[in-house]
Formats: sequence, C-alpha cells, structure tokens
Amino acid sequence: MRNPITNNIIIHSIKRIIEILPPGYKIKSVKMMLLLFFNSILEMAGLAAFLPLFTVILQEGVTQSHPVISKAYQLGGFTSENQFVLVLAALIVVVITFKNVMGLLINRSQARFSLSLYQYFAIRLHKYFYQKGFPFFKSTNSNVIMRDVNVVTQKFANSMVLPMFNFLTEIFVLFFILISLLLYDWRAIVLLSTTILPIFLLFYTWVKNKSMRLENETNKITPLLTRSIFQSIFGYVDVVITGSLKYFQKKISHYLNRQIKLSTRRVVYQQAPTRVIETGMVITIFVITAYGLYFLPDKAGLAALLGLFALAAYRILPSINRIMLALISIKGHQYTFDIVSQVKSLKKDSEEDQEEARSLPFKHQISLQNVSFRFPDATEDVLKNINLTIKKGESIGFMGPSGSGKTTLMNLMLGFWTPNKGSFMVDDTPIKPSNLKAWHKLVGYVQQEVYLIDASLAENVAFGVDSKNINHNRLEQVLKKTSLWDMVQELPEGVHTNIGERGARLSGGQRQRIGIARAIYSGAEILFFDEATSALDTQTEEDITESIRELSDSNLTIIVIAHRITTLKYCNRIIDINTGRIVRECQYKEIAEEVIKI
Repeated sequence: MRNPITNNIIIHSIKRIIEILPPGYKIKSVKMMLLLFFNSILEMAGLAAFLPLFTVILQEGVTQSHPVISKAYQLGGFTSENQFVLVLAALIVVVITFKNVMGLLINRSQARFSLSLYQYFAIRLHKYFYQKGFPFFKSTNSNVIMRDVNVVTQKFANSMVLPMFNFLTEIFVLFFILISLLLYDWRAIVLLSTTILPIFLLFYTWVKNKSMRLENETNKITPLLTRSIFQSIFGYVDVVITGSLKYFQKKISHYLNRQIKLSTRRVVYQQAPTRVIETGMVITIFVITAYGLYFLPDKAGLAALLGLFALAAYRILPSINRIMLALISIKGHQYTFDIVSQVKSLKKDSEEDQEEARSLPFKHQISLQNVSFRFPDATEDVLKNINLTIKKGESIGFMGPSGSGKTTLMNLMLGFWTPNKGSFMVDDTPIKPSNLKAWHKLVGYVQQEVYLIDASLAENVAFGVDSKNINHNRLEQVLKKTSLWDMVQELPEGVHTNIGERGARLSGGQRQRIGIARAIYSGAEILFFDEATSALDTQTEEDITESIRELSDSNLTIIVIAHRITTLKYCNRIIDINTGRIVRECQYKEIAEEVIKI
C-alpha cells in the first residue's frame, strides 16, 4: 500500500490543514490566498511591463507596425521613439514601485496571519494540556510541554501553513509563465521542461526524506537541550558543591553539537535550491542557444527568444526556488500535525464557562466513602478502602511512614486523582470533573516547596490576579494574619518588592508564610498543608505551626500532612496511615506519650 504522506504530500497536508484550522481561520486563509494571488498578478504585471520597452528597443519600426504599440504611440501624441521609450521606462518605475509597496503590505498581512495562527494554537494547546490534568503533568517532561506549546505551534504556522500558501501561489505563477512561453513557442517550453524538470525532481527526491528526518530529530533534541540547561541553572548549589559543572557542560555541549550539525544541514537544504536552479537555468540557456542557432532563421529571433527567456527566468527562478523550499518545509514538518491536532479535543468555551459558573456549597463535612486508588499501569492499590469524615471547622492531621499513601490521599482529595472505587463527597455532593473547578474555589494548598514566581510579593500572594486588580485592603489583612506585615515594612518597595525567581530573596519560613497567605487571600474554606514545615528549622516550624493553629480558630477546615509529630499538636484528630490503609485514629497526646516512651 502506498504511503499518502510520501506520495501525495501536498494533498495530504492540505486535507490535514483544513481539518485542523477553525472556521474563522479557514476564512482568513482564503483571504490570505487571495492576497497572495493578487501579489502574484502584481509580480506578473511587473514582468510584463518590461515587454513593450524591450520590443521597442530591439525591433525597429515597431511603433508603426505593432497593432497595440502603434496605437499607444499615436494616442500618446509622441513625435519620437525616444520620448516613447522614456515614458515606457517611467511607467515601469511606477508599476514596480506600486508592486513593491503592495508586496510589503501583503507581507505584513502574511506575518500577522502567521503570528496570529501561532498564538491561537499555542494558547489552545496550553489549555488542552491543562485539561488533561494532573496525571499528564506528572508523566510528561516539562521541556516537552514547553517545546510543543511554544516551538511546534510556531513551526506549524511558519513552516507548514505559510509554505503551503506559497507553494499554491507559486504554482499558479509558474503555470501562467509557462503558458505564456508555450503560446510564444511550444518548442521552447519542451526544452525548458526537459532540462529544468529532471533537475528539480532529482533534487527533491534526494532531499525530501532527509528533510523529514532532520526536522524530527531537531524536535527531539530541543527539549533535551532545554532540560540540561534548566538542570544546571536550578541545581546551581548542588552543581557547585559536587563539582559537576563539567558533567552538565558536557551534556549541553553534546546536544548543541547535534543541533549545530542539524542546523548546518538545514542551511544547506535551504540554500541548495537556488544553486541547483541556477545551474539548471544555465543549462537551459545553453540548450535554447543551440536550438536557436540551428532552428531559428536569424540571430534576431534567437535574441528575442533569449530576451523572453531572461524575463521569464527573472520570475521563474524565484518561483521554482520557493516551490522547492516550500516542499522541503512541508515534508520536514509533518510531525507538527500530530501535536497541533490535539486542540480538536479541547473542551468548548461554553463548557468551560458552565464549569466556572458552578458553585459548591460546603456546610457540614467532607467525606471519603470506600475509596480505593491505584496509579495508571499499576497492579496494586496504593489506597485501600478509605473511609473518613472531616467536619467543617475541624483540624485533621495525617501521619505515617514515607510511601504510606498520605500525599496520594491528599492529591485525591484535591481532585488531582480520581478514585478507582468509592467516592469523595462535599456534604452530599460527589466530586467529579464537572464540579471540580467549584471544589477548587473552596480549597487552598500549601506544599513543602511553595511555588513562587519572579514577581512582586503582592502578585505572589494574589496568585493569578492582575496587579491592577489586587485588593490591597484584603492583602494587608492577610499579610498581618500570617505575620508577614512587619517584614513587608522593611522591604524597599513594600508589597511591590520583587522577591526573585522562586523566592530567592526570602527565607524558608517567609516562603511558607506567603504560601499560607496565598491560600487565605483566595478565600479558601479548606486549607491543605502537605509537609509544609518539614524543611524548616525547629523555631520556624513552631512559628508556622502556631500560625496554622490561629487559622483553625477562624472556622477554617485544616488538613495537615506531617513527618514531625509536633506539627500536628493542635489538630483535633490524627489519622495514622500505613500501606494505604487507615490503621488508627488518635489524639496528639497519645502520639506524644508513645514518642516519649520510645
């Protein structure tokens, strides 16, 4: 069976582009094609503008004998051919100037279309990845996600869609020029076809599969290079302490070398068509000269034929070059279809709006009923028949050894994992995908390493809120509640002070307090703390624990996971988990006595 990708690359690609483009962009694509078509007509007009001038210069008495030129000569009231030639030359200047100005405007429209298409797919692909949820982000390398969102979408717009437009437009231009040559002398077109076409086909056959392999390999290397650079940057302290800088530089150098080799080959493939076509044109001139010397009655006929060919070549050369480059680009970037086409699975905006508009009352309790869970592709449950009820305003602690299932249980309650069995309820409402956003409006989450962005303290607390829309009265209340207000007074720009990438200018305790402040600012009624104090010193842990106690007095529901027992001392109940099961429920006093005995 023939492979449609290799044998009908243009038809196959056009069908896939039509499938992927949304209705609005299909209309824009038609407009873009019409603009490019108009640009081609202007190019032809620019070429045709030279013909009357050359005819008058090369053929004596043509102002009297040529039916069209003689009429223009008479209507213009010219008294000499020199005047006529100057006017024709001036008209050429006007036509070429108009053509080039319009060409620039069309190029601008082309660039806007391309960038708009890139933006459309980048935003939607990013949104689609978020809709795939927590399991996808846990199992997919972040550099691959960044590549797909930022690089692949751009290549789809610039290296697939636009080259397709260029290909179709240039095919039309080339067809028009060849028809004109055919009407002038059919034997000349036969000579052109037998010289240029074989060279074109041979070159494309040689380069097409190489181009596809090159772009596929480039697409694989890009995230590997990015990952190595990120690892060396974010692991700065470990890299310096362990003396492993050379190791990372070696990895980066390895991927850069591969990328350089691929880029070099790409440059060769992009430059080769011009060289190949130029060689083909020289061969064609030789063939036409030989043809003219042996089959045309005089040298004037040969000169006219060569002049016509020179004019045609002036436009044919760029057309064939663009066609070859477009084919190489289209062939090489077939992989973008599979990545970009994922946006077709994106939920409609109306569905998103309905989910955003839903509310979820929380009046009494949250509960897990016979909940069991296993990871995708796993053979055993990591949570086994969990039954638990947490009343509103209650403070609950989870303890247990590493790997016991505490964090998995918390992620399940946060809605990141879906139970394989049983249900998670808010009052009498089960949590499911359709009301997950409503559930997230109720919760705040403080993890061991609070995620901080390279922005102001205010923007980190009011996470995801535009700086101009931050409620500063609420912000001040939250900062005072989390014991951050005194620190803010010492900052050079107060709440507007930039805290550095990942909170580089803050202490561990300050970063944790910002995480708590963020959860409170969002209006959360239920706060989850996942090992929030495990990386802190004893005094800072005590301070954060005291802050958590104060929050529990505010009728907030608190759920805490901790390795250090002291973090749980203000909890109403402590749930002991081991091997995915609740083994007991106890009070802090019981745990403390056991620790003392040990």
